[in-house]
Order: sequence, then structure tokens, then C-alpha cells
Amino acid sequence: MFGSLLLGIATLLGIIYAFLVSNFGHWRRRGVTEPKALPLFGSFPSMVWPRQHFTMDMRDIYMRYRHTHSYVGCYLLRAPKLLVLEPRLVYEIYVSAFSHFENNDASKMVDIAKDRLVALNPFVLEGEEWRHQRAVFSTLLTNGRIRTTHAIMQRVCQDLCQFIAMKSAGGKELDCIDLGLRFTGESLFDCVLGIQARTFTDNPLPVVRQNHEMSAENRGLAIAGAVSGLFPNLPRWLRPKVFPRSHDQFYGAMISEALRLRRSKHQERNDFINHLLEMQRELDLSEEDMASHAMTFMFDGLDTTSNSIAHCLLLLARNPDSQRRLVEELQQVSSGGDLPDLDALIDLPYLSACFNESLRIYPAGGWASKSCTKEYELRGSHHAEPLKLRPGDNVMVPIYALHNDPDHYPEPEVFRPERFLDGGLKTSKQQGIFLGFGNGPRQCVGMRLGLAMAKAALAAIVQRFEVLVSPRTLSGTEIDPMTFVGVHKGGIWLQFVPRQNWTRKPI
Repeated sequence: MFGSLLLGIATLLGIIYAFLVSNFGHWRRRGVTEPKALPLFGSFPSMVWPRQHFTMDMRDIYMRYRHTHSYVGCYLLRAPKLLVLEPRLVYEIYVSAFSHFENNDASKMVDIAKDRLVALNPFVLEGEEWRHQRAVFSTLLTNGRIRTTHAIMQRVCQDLCQFIAMKSAGGKELDCIDLGLRFTGESLFDCVLGIQARTFTDNPLPVVRQNHEMSAENRGLAIAGAVSGLFPNLPRWLRPKVFPRSHDQFYGAMISEALRLRRSKHQERNDFINHLLEMQRELDLSEEDMASHAMTFMFDGLDTTSNSIAHCLLLLARNPDSQRRLVEELQQVSSGGDLPDLDALIDLPYLSACFNESLRIYPAGGWASKSCTKEYELRGSHHAEPLKLRPGDNVMVPIYALHNDPDHYPEPEVFRPERFLDGGLKTSKQQGIFLGFGNGPRQCVGMRLGLAMAKAALAAIVQRFEVLVSPRTLSGTEIDPMTFVGVHKGGIWLQFVPRQNWTRKPI
């Protein structure tokens, strides 16, 4: 009997092993080099055993093969992925050959029947539905509405600075990830829903807590990622729910209340919620559709923008000469210390360069995964024959690795905003080596709003405070392996010293 049990266990283990390695060789059979992959772990073992952020596994492969290969075959657990290494091909995939790579691979991970709050989010949609919803959503982001949000952000920036002055008195350090999230939460709730989240008071709406449940404590996201890696061809309706139910309840209730209040007051404002109500009448949108459109702002802007603000503050604090130069630029357009108007703010070259350089070092997304939607021949410079990609093939773009390649950015660990002055941003995007907001037709749909928010917060803080690094903040630029979205390991703790030309007003 004991022998039969051992035989049964051995058979089961053999079946599991055969399943885990069954896709290995997929790329090799198509003439593509495959770095070593491990059963269960695939090519990126830190996905399962987080000794480093898994984008670092991707970077390690990139650095090993970038001079000899244009692409290599990898496995996300057991899902075949073509890791593209040559920047020229990256630009092709995003821009010139976009019609062959229209879909984000994330669309396969989410079942919009289960996660209704993202049902109309362009990021997770495919084909014609993506085109339609992106066109609808783009009408929300006119220059006029972004100008309206800038007026709101001026109030939020004042509240932000008062909060910093109060909480940092006596040299106390502040958690800048939390600070950035308070700012984006307050800005988005007011700009999109017309509701003040009170994030700078003692009685805030639980925006920060809800975001933590979505990102740091989200088992559904981890399970969905594992299912996608282990069963890449699993029908979408069998995939797990990604968003926590508490997230649905909180944001669903907030959005419904915002719509109810605006309808009852009959206010005519050139803002997002008014335009949503106009679209509802014109396009016969359901309440679920309205909630999903509003939630696109929250889903796309809360975490990414807040983290980007915090990372840029960290790098400015570490580089006082850059911080001093930014203060001088801001003083030239606003000598009284007020927040510059939107046009001046967006066009400030050094502020833009600082923000883009921080996105280079700490990209909001360290990688991207695209699906081939139409046959395409990928012609790599290091390969004699083109690789024929078929519909359904997945390609991965190692954004973090491209951003930190010393061949493209000498001394990549050094904060050097000058890289993005005098046309540097345009050149880097055209070369396929900068993807801070993606590129091409599917670049971040909320990019202009995100830039307006981030630049407003950075300008307001740097005008009023000298930003210093707390000893609590770890040196280097290592990304926390326990986070899905890349965040500086150990957190970002900074100190804020009021500048002489600014005195906080009583709250």
C-alpha cells in the first residue's frame, strides 16, 4: 500500500511537472533563443519568489542579450512571451506597426462582466470596442476641462502645502507616498466627481485605505496574474475577479452620490461630471457605464501619479542643484510664489525635464505586454531571417531595462534632467527608449491630466519648501519587490523646510 501511495504521488508530481514545462520550447521551435526557464518560476522567478522586483529579472535578461539579440523567448510562469530588446522594434510595435499590435495583454486578465467598474476603461478593451470607448473618453479631456481642473488644483495645492507645513514642523519626516496619494485623491475626487475627499483633514474619506486594498493587499490581482501565467488560454469568463468588492462598493457609492448631487443642483460647469451627464443623454449610457467612465480617472491616475510625484521629490531632494535650478525657473514665471497658470506650468522646460527624468528612473510601469492582432514580420538587426508573429502571440517590452540602459542613458542611476531638454524627450520616444506614458495610439489616455496634476504638486511644494532626504529613506534606486507597481524600496521619507519667502496661513 505504501508503495502504491508513493507511486501515486510520483505520478501526480510528474503530471504537474509536465504541465509546468509543456510550453517550454515554444519559441525555440520557431528559431528564437530562449534563456533558461524554470518550472513554475518561468523566466522571471521573482514573480513567485520576490528576491528582487520581477522587472529586475527582465532587466537581467535584457542586459545579457541586448548586444547579440533583437528579441528572446521568455515565459511568464508558463505563458510564452517574446521579450523585445531592440529599441527600433519597440517603436515599431507601439507606433509604426500599431495596427498589428492593437491590444494590451491585460485585457485577457480581466473579465469585465465581473469587474464592471473597468468595463469601459480603454486600457482593458480590445479592437473596435477600444476605439469607440477611447474616442468617447477623449471628449472628456478637452483643454477647457483641464483648465477647470487647474483652478481646483490651485486650491488643493494650497491645502497640500498647509498640510506639509503643519505635519513637518520641527523637522518631522513625511511619508511621500502617502502625501502624493492624498494629493491625487483630493484632486481627482474634486475634479471628476465634484466631491471634496478631505484628505488633508482629520476626517478624510478612506481614499488612501481603499487604494492600499487595491494595490498592496489585493489577492484578486495576484490570483489573476497567476492564473494568466499558468493558464494563458483560459477563457475569460473563468478568470477571477480582480477588484476587491470593498473597492466596488466605495467607489460605486461615491460616483452615484456625485451624479445624484449634480442632477439635483442642476449646475452647469465645464467639468468632467457635467460632461458625463451630457454623454449619458446623448449616448443613452447606463448608470454602470457612467460609473466606469468616472472610475477610469481614478484607476489610471491615483497610484501612478502619486508615486511619480513622490519619486520626483525624492530625486530633487537628493540633487539640490537641480532643485535650486527648478526654483529659479518657477520664480521667473511666478515671482510672488503663486502657482503658475496652466499654460506656463505645462511649458516649463526644466520642470518637464525633471519629471521625465524621474519617470525614466522610476517608470510608472516597468514593463508592457502587447498582443499580436494581425500577422507581422519582426525584422531584428541581429537576426538573418524575420520572425513571423501570429495573432495571439504576446510581446513584452522591458521598459525599466530600456530606461536604465547605459548605452542609451550614460550613468543611468544619475538624476540628470538635462537629458530631456532641447528636444531630448521627442528624440528618446522616437528611438523607442522612453516610454514614461507609453507611446503611439494607446499611450496613456489621461496623460495630460496626469501631467497637469503632477506638475502642479511639484511646483507648489518646491516653491514653498526646501525638500531634504530623511535618513530613514534607503539609498539607491532599488524597487520594492513586494509591490506590483514599482515603488522605491523602503518608502520615501522626506523633510520639508519652509522657504523664507513663504509663511503658512492658518487652516
